[in-house]
Amino acid sequence: MQSKLSEDEFARSVDACLPRLVAVARRLADEEEMASEALQNALLKASKSWKRFDGRSQLETWLVRILIHAVRDLISEAQRRRKRAIALGSDQRYEALAMIPDPQRGPTEQAADNETDSLIRQAVMELPHRQREVFSLIVWQGMTASQVAEVVDIKVSNVHANLHAARQRLRSVLSPHLEQPSGE
Repeated sequence: MQSKLSEDEFARSVDACLPRLVAVARRLADEEEMASEALQNALLKASKSWKRFDGRSQLETWLVRILIHAVRDLISEAQRRRKRAIALGSDQRYEALAMIPDPQRGPTEQAADNETDSLIRQAVMELPHRQREVFSLIVWQGMTASQVAEVVDIKVSNVHANLHAARQRLRSVLSPHLEQPSGE
């Protein structure tokens, strides 16, 4: 089945989805630059293949799925670069480290100076990728378990299992930092 959207309808639909796509990219990527690159890659891929969109899911779900794969690809690429840099000798290591993107936070994150927000963001970024994806899409993007299952291509029961595991891990990591003294 071919897409029934015209090019203009597709462009308007993508524009409507853009705020959510930006938010998803920022939540899943390790850094602002990676989020931006993943979003660009996903939009480029979608623009090249929109005519093949078959309508079995909502356009936004299709776009989020493309974006998640783009983020995964960039994270894998960054991990490979880091492993190569570590494996190199000390003379080559300096040059290789210069190729790794600076994990500097973007302007939005720099503006968020709340210590609790920083702790939570760091804890979420340290979750395994699948747990991070599920947690971010459900908690921060308000997607349902069935929507997440479709986007991430897993069963709904696995969405719930990953969400539960993510919450347990976050609770374990964050509880020492967030517990209030008994006198307050």
